[in-house]
Amino acid sequence: MGDDELTRRTVLYGSAGMAAAGMIPVAKASPKPQPGDLETEEPPEEAIEEAVEKATDSEELSPKAEPAEEEIIKRKTLKAAVLGHTGAGNFGHGLDVVFNRLDGVRLIAISDEDDVGLEKAHTRTGAINGYESYQKLFENEQPDIVAVAPRWTDQHHAMVEAALTAGAHVYCEKPFTRTLKEADELLKLAEDHNLKIAVAHQMRCDPYLKRFHAEQKELIGELLEMRVYGKMDHRVGGEDMLVLGTHLFDIVRLFGGEVQYCTARIFKDGSPAIAEDAHESKKENLGPVLGNSIRAEFVMDSGISVTFISDERYRELVGPWGIEFIGTKSTMRLFANHPPTFSLLERGDPRSADRFETWKQWPEVDGEYHPMFEKLTGMDSANRRVIKDFLDAIENNREPESSGKRAMKALEMIHGVWQAGSTMKRAYFPLTNRLHPLSEESR
Repeated sequence: MGDDELTRRTVLYGSAGMAAAGMIPVAKASPKPQPGDLETEEPPEEAIEEAVEKATDSEELSPKAEPAEEEIIKRKTLKAAVLGHTGAGNFGHGLDVVFNRLDGVRLIAISDEDDVGLEKAHTRTGAINGYESYQKLFENEQPDIVAVAPRWTDQHHAMVEAALTAGAHVYCEKPFTRTLKEADELLKLAEDHNLKIAVAHQMRCDPYLKRFHAEQKELIGELLEMRVYGKMDHRVGGEDMLVLGTHLFDIVRLFGGEVQYCTARIFKDGSPAIAEDAHESKKENLGPVLGNSIRAEFVMDSGISVTFISDERYRELVGPWGIEFIGTKSTMRLFANHPPTFSLLERGDPRSADRFETWKQWPEVDGEYHPMFEKLTGMDSANRRVIKDFLDAIENNREPESSGKRAMKALEMIHGVWQAGSTMKRAYFPLTNRLHPLSEESR
């Protein structure tokens, strides 16, 4: 697909244009049965295209590149689909509704292999059509963008591959894939088809995180060290690192750059853990995980040191999961929620034996710390920021802030910890082993 054709497919138009084109969702009509789908009546494609042309002819939808230019760019709405699986990862953290009430995007289909889950998701999302499998969805639909929603990672590779092969850009729940090999294959497929992949690392797009990144030298001085803490709940150790650490390591790379190598100490019930001690999650199908106590050290190309800890003995000591950014002037603490909050340390005299330290919320704001974003709060707001950046990346042919490549690099840090801990040797980056470090093939 050429750049000009991609632009025509992906440039968005506002809700006024959608209404004029008859593309605002309406009440469901009598279905026209097709095998394996729950379908509501939809205008013929020719009628939609004709309505879009009339709507775009009646108003100028973008500023002219130059005063002399008279051509009006005709814009086309994006057709979206969501792939989920109730009972096998469900629809992730709100990924079933990421396209709802989004100007220029129309949810045409949803899939779920669980019949009851499909019916509920179909009603909840307002999708036009529902399918019993994502394979049937792609047999009948041609979406422009697809959300791969399950939390469980066993289907991610197949679902993302199917979406890319169908010519759709992809927004995927984290962790991105089970192995680096799977991630490499999907990134290559997306590149070959000039398609974008974004992953649900929502904190990447948080406005306060971006502001701290831009102002870090003024706030804390030169960044020396990052101390990363897992959530350390019932998933403490390997599962904690895989599920929550992927968010944190993505931010570590934003501030610290590429990893040179890592070392790690992994314990299971107080004894050193080896690859043969790997186990599966009790609740989620995420592949093998290792350890219920982890301490890892990373050396970055930038010279910044990074420590990761997931150990129940630290739970009350360090508080909520997140990152301490230690600088030459001060320290910033990120509390990794959705959305995140920040605290800045006001240091006392380091030479004083009875010095005191005071933490204050940063930044100081009038009113609500996390105002609503497009009338959304919490996870819905966090997802909306990533989706808006994703759509802009598609339109302007750039990498999304929360890109698939960055998600692969965060997963690589996790696999590096398992490799280093189970072999008791340094793991150098990029990892040469692209399989799962705890799999039998890697032993």
